[in-house]
Amino acid sequence: MCPKHFFVSFLILLFISQLTISQRKVTELDSGWKFFKGNQDRAYQTAFDDSAWKSVSVSHDWAIEGPFIKEGDGNTGKLPWKGEGWYRKKLPLSDQDKGKRIYLLFDGVIAFPKVFVNGKLAGSWDYGYNSFYLDITELIQYGPDNILAVHADTRNHDSRWYPGAGIYRKVQLIAVDPVHAELWGTHITTPVIKPHYAEVRMNSNIKNSSSEQKEIVVKHIIYSTDKRMLREQRDTVLIPGNSVRISENTITLPNPLLWDPETPNLYLMGTEIYHNNKLLDVTNTTFGVREIRFTADHGLYVNNKRVQLKGVNLHHDLGALGSAFNYRAMQRQLEIMKDMGCNAVRTSHNTPAPELLDLCDEMGLLVIDEVFDKYDGKADITDTTDFEDFAQRNIKNFVTRDRNHPSIFLWSVGNEMGEVQWNINNGFQKLQTMINQVKLHDNSRPVTM
Repeated sequence: MCPKHFFVSFLILLFISQLTISQRKVTELDSGWKFFKGNQDRAYQTAFDDSAWKSVSVSHDWAIEGPFIKEGDGNTGKLPWKGEGWYRKKLPLSDQDKGKRIYLLFDGVIAFPKVFVNGKLAGSWDYGYNSFYLDITELIQYGPDNILAVHADTRNHDSRWYPGAGIYRKVQLIAVDPVHAELWGTHITTPVIKPHYAEVRMNSNIKNSSSEQKEIVVKHIIYSTDKRMLREQRDTVLIPGNSVRISENTITLPNPLLWDPETPNLYLMGTEIYHNNKLLDVTNTTFGVREIRFTADHGLYVNNKRVQLKGVNLHHDLGALGSAFNYRAMQRQLEIMKDMGCNAVRTSHNTPAPELLDLCDEMGLLVIDEVFDKYDGKADITDTTDFEDFAQRNIKNFVTRDRNHPSIFLWSVGNEMGEVQWNINNGFQKLQTMINQVKLHDNSRPVTM
């Protein structure tokens, strides 16, 4: 190879390398976990010896393998889901991740998870069915191994069905540029739908974790499902250091293919962030163009067509497989229900795995997305819980994670709540708190219970 060609090839490789490093890296932490059922006082410590622990993959349900408890509660399967468990694993980080913000995203841990990184508490969560994420950047070391330890404790969790136990949904490690779109920070709506066009509105929360003010360009790009670019809009945003700003764009999409149960057409929204013409971050969000409304006389309309709901209440467990999420098992359940004539699902009675909503988007199943059963131990609400704080955090995660799914036509903030029905224990006020929090993050759908 002549020197000129070698230099050109080197520049191309350097450009590709820089492009790869600049964009976010998402790694699913499914393998390499060690598990111990019971308490280990020092299991959070980096130097703890877990070599004798059981090797498991996540998603993992420690209770489904039994043994059955003859005198146990039949409502929860007579299985040993009550107790404590520890998980440990090495985090796959390299020198290429230096300078990035590092997040851990948990789709669900039953129950009351505490997360430790390199022997220090990174954070915790207090509702086992909800997704949550933690910024662990300041706890990361480059050189030695980074050790993740997770404690799950189901002893104070209450349930009227089999809940499972442990890290029963996926975990992701996310490395991003200091300037990035916040996790679940993009909100897409279609407020105007006409016969020959639709207006697609995007709000993206852009976070600048650096100390310097940055002027960035945000590109919102609509792609078809076969990855053809259809429309693009740009926005320039000035973000002070250690701040969040919203980038707003509206794109007119001609002749949109609408989403409905018979033809569940989907689009992809790309959000690209540039600084000085350098691509810093890319996220992709699936969405659909559809209009929903209710009338007192005729019920639900989707795109001005009346839809009679034929639905089921679907618990998160997968029967004899247990609560560890399995994509094909969930897909098979939905296929069987569709064959029976089902066109709607209610997530009884808690935040579902995000993959369930992806499947409903793709298969044309309408969804009532329900966040809680009752406002008590079934929601991991204890006597010491600050209800207002609990509602704000958990409803925010619930709604911002799920609000771009076209399959969702109703939010539900609870189920069979006697304290609300008879206004016991400030039940009406608690309900209003939940409703207000939902509408704060998404006002494009009605709210029920």
